[in-house]
Amino acid sequence: MKLSDQIIAEISRLLQVAIITGTDVVDNLRLIEVESQDDLLVLTSDYVKRSERNIETLIEQATELEQKNG
Repeated sequence: MKLSDQIIAEISRLLQVAIITGTDVVDNLRLIEVESQDDLLVLTSDYVKRSERNIETLIEQATELEQKNG
């Protein structure tokens, strides 16, 4: 079984988020949820939705901080 490009891209994104937020990338990686699909591991749809919401929240918070300090 192999990792899908989707998972590899998510690992990259989680590393970037960890660098930006100063969080531990290992904690973020532990949250990944995968399932098997055609002999590949892919992200679950619930994980994708939750991850996208988290990124949107981070962007909103960054925008608010920028406006307060801007």
